[in-house]
Amino acid sequence: MSTASERTTGMAIGSLARRTGVPVDTLRAWERRYGVLRPTRTDGGQRRYGDEDVERVLWLAARVAEGQRISDAVASLQALETEDDAPGAAAPGPTSALASRLAAAARQGDGPRVEIELDRTFAALPLVQAMELVVFPALAELGRRWADGEEVVVAEHLLSTATDRRLAARLSAARRPRGPIGIVACPSGERHSVGALCLSVLMAQDGWRVSFLGADTPLAEADTVAQARRARACVAVCTYPGSAAAAAAEIAELANARLWVLSGPDAPDPRIHQMPVWGPSLEDARAAAAVRAAE
Repeated sequence: MSTASERTTGMAIGSLARRTGVPVDTLRAWERRYGVLRPTRTDGGQRRYGDEDVERVLWLAARVAEGQRISDAVASLQALETEDDAPGAAAPGPTSALASRLAAAARQGDGPRVEIELDRTFAALPLVQAMELVVFPALAELGRRWADGEEVVVAEHLLSTATDRRLAARLSAARRPRGPIGIVACPSGERHSVGALCLSVLMAQDGWRVSFLGADTPLAEADTVAQARRARACVAVCTYPGSAAAAAAEIAELANARLWVLSGPDAPDPRIHQMPVWGPSLEDARAAAAVRAAE
């Protein structure tokens, strides 16, 4: 934790290193080579770093841990941060700030700005991170506002539709003539399909031949399609609270029930319904799909 003095005047580079786990020498190299830190100076000329520097360092360190080169991670960071971000202004982090801007643009009905922010997101981040660090948090913010009585249905439709277009293009580009067949659908009553479409894209990129059936799909009909196509896996992606329990009950009655799995934010612990669950994260679901593909 930072001291009262650090919160008032900023922290020395040693404190920044302790808070982020990044060595002092590395921090100095990142500042010197890439200019990603924005220290202030004391009257005596000593550098002092703020919470925004902590967030930038943590973000960069996470990208490097995922296998990115630091130069590529810095380029992504610069793409995420807009020119009107005030230097030295405290911020929750580049992806959190972008998620907030994206939600704000949608609430204002500013379609062109939503497109710009989404383009910035998908250009700067791999698909999983773009969705989990930016798009999903923006949609969650709109969901919280809706729960509080704010009129944000138009905003949610604006953001979801713009995201769907980008994901659909990626799904089309990833289609393969060979590979295991997967059926992905949102069960009856489930109208949020962005996560299901994203999982479809990831599976297709990994070699699956995916049929994405969209929102509010009767699972019995999806099961008929799965039987006709000899699917390797059928995925019910559940977002609404309670939708997974309803889907599990419906799947239990299906002829092809053994091929079905649950996924999505509402998917429970697999022990609850005694059926496979892919998740909770997109990366976890992707890894589970890879295991099923190899069976």
